[in-house]
Amino acid sequence: MIRRASSVAFDSRATLLVSLLGLSLAACSDGDAQKSWNALSTCLAGPAAQSPLAARVAQLRAIQLGNPAVAKDAWPRRCGGAADDLYAALGSESDGAMFKRKLHDRLGCSDTKGSCTLPTDSTLISIATELWEGAKSSNLNTEPAPGVGAPQSAVPLIAGAAWQSFSAAPLAVVGPLLTPDGRANVLLKAREGNTRPRGCEFSAGFAKVSCFDGHEGIPELPAQTVDLVSDLRGIYSTGLTEKGLVVHDLKSGQLTDARGMGPLRFVHDGLAVERGAKDEGFQLVSLSAGKASKPTRLSISPLGDPLNLGNQVVFLEQAEGGAQFVAKSLVGGRIKDVTTLKGTFSGALHGCRRDSVLAVAAFSSRAGQHNAKPTAGDGKTQVTVTLFQGSAWTKPASITIPFERGVESDLVCTKSGASLSYAQSVEGGILVGRVDCDASGCKASDAKLPGVESKWWWAAGPLGDRVLIMWRAGLGETRMRIAPIAGLAAAKDVIVFDAPDFGGPNAGELNALYADDDALLLFRGEKPVAMHVGADGAARVLTP
Repeated sequence: MIRRASSVAFDSRATLLVSLLGLSLAACSDGDAQKSWNALSTCLAGPAAQSPLAARVAQLRAIQLGNPAVAKDAWPRRCGGAADDLYAALGSESDGAMFKRKLHDRLGCSDTKGSCTLPTDSTLISIATELWEGAKSSNLNTEPAPGVGAPQSAVPLIAGAAWQSFSAAPLAVVGPLLTPDGRANVLLKAREGNTRPRGCEFSAGFAKVSCFDGHEGIPELPAQTVDLVSDLRGIYSTGLTEKGLVVHDLKSGQLTDARGMGPLRFVHDGLAVERGAKDEGFQLVSLSAGKASKPTRLSISPLGDPLNLGNQVVFLEQAEGGAQFVAKSLVGGRIKDVTTLKGTFSGALHGCRRDSVLAVAAFSSRAGQHNAKPTAGDGKTQVTVTLFQGSAWTKPASITIPFERGVESDLVCTKSGASLSYAQSVEGGILVGRVDCDASGCKASDAKLPGVESKWWWAAGPLGDRVLIMWRAGLGETRMRIAPIAGLAAAKDVIVFDAPDFGGPNAGELNALYADDDALLLFRGEKPVAMHVGADGAARVLTP
C-alpha cells in the first residue's frame, strides 16, 4: 500500500510537471509568434503596419514602387527571415495552425530555414492583406518592432486627381503639329456628326497651353472631314461641304485657302504637293498667306508619297543602283530642280523643320508593324539622313538602328542638325539608342540599362544632349528616365503615374513632340491630356 501511494504521488507530480512545461512552451511560443509577427509586419509596411486597411494598402504600394526587387537582399525578400521565425513560432492550436497553413500556402514556408519567400509581383498586396487577417485571427496584435528598419517608399509625380484634360468636353484630337519656331497646335473636334472645332496652342517650349472656340461664323462640318492646317502663325481648319473643301481661320472665321494631300499635310503658307486632276499624278501649288497659285503639274513616279517641307517638295525615286533623293521647288509657276542625291535610301521619308533648316530621314518600320522588314541586313534598319542648311542639301549619311526596336521618335530638328532616339527590350534589361546627324555625317550611340523591365513603351526621344524614355513597368506603373546616353544606366527612375487600379489615370494613346529641353506628351484618352516634361525630369499636366 505504501509503494502504491508513492507511485500515484510520483505520477501526479510528473503529470503536473509536463503540464507546466507545456504551458511554459506554449507561452514561449506565443511570445515568439508575437515578436516575429511584429518584425514581419514592420519589415513589410513600416509605420503603416498598424494603420487601417486602406492606408496600409496605399503605403504598401508606395513601398513596392520605391523598391524594385533586383538584389537578393532587396525588399520584400529581406522580410523572409521574419516570416521563417513566425512560421516556426506558431503552435498547433486551431488559430495558430490556420495561420501557419496560410504562410505555407502563400509564402512557401516549411520547417526548412529560409523557405519563406515574399512575392515581388502585383500579388504582394493581396497576400499581405491575407497575412494581416491571419494574424488577427490568431490573436496577434500588430505592434512596432524595435530595430527593424522601415522600407523606403516612392510617390508618383502625377496622381489621378491631377490628371486633368485641357478640354472641358470629351473631344477627339487632330494633331499635334509643330511649328518651325517651336510651338505646337491641335484641333479638338467631336468624334462623329457635325462639329465646329476648338483650337489649342502650346507655347514654344510647351510650358503653357491656351484654347479657344472656333469663330461662330464657321459652319459645323462633318467631323471626319475636319483637319488641321500647317501654318507659321495661326490655326486653320479644313472641312468638306457639298461644294468641296473649305478652309477657315479658326479665330476670325474668314475663309482662306490651303492645299495638300490629306491628314495633317495641308499647307497655308509654303509649297504644297497634292494629287493631280482626277486623282492622277501630282501637282505643286505655292501658297502665300492663304493665297494659292495655279497648280503646276509634277511629272514624277515616286517611291511612296512625296513630302513638302517649307518651299520644297522631296521624294524618293527609283534610279540605277537603287533609290535616290530628289528635291524640287516652284518658282514663278515653273518647277525648279533643287538637288538629286545618290545614297542608300530605303523606307518612308520623315521630315522636320526648324526655322530655315530642313532635315529628311528615310527609314522603314520596326518589327511587328505592317509589312516591316530589315533593310540593313539581319536585325537592322537603315537610316539615311540629309540636311538642308544655308542653300544646299548635305551629302546623305547612313547608319543603322535595331529592327526589333520597341519604339522610336520621329526625326527631330536640333540646333546642329537632326536626331532620333529608340528603345527596345533585350535580355536582362533594355537598350536605348540615338542617332545624331550634322553637316559632317551621322553617329550612333546606345546604352544597356540592366534590370529594367518594360511591359509597354510610351516614348523615346532626344531632349538636347539627353534622351527621354518612358515605359510601363512590371507593376503597371509608368516610369521615366532622362539623361545623356552615357548616364542613362546610372540615372534613377522617375515614377510618372501609377496604374489605374492604384489611383493612376486611364491614359490613352500617346503622341510626343521634342524640343531642345522640353517634350510635349499628348495622351489621347476619352478626354485628351497634355503633359510637359523638362530635361530636368520635372513633369506636369498642362491645362489652359
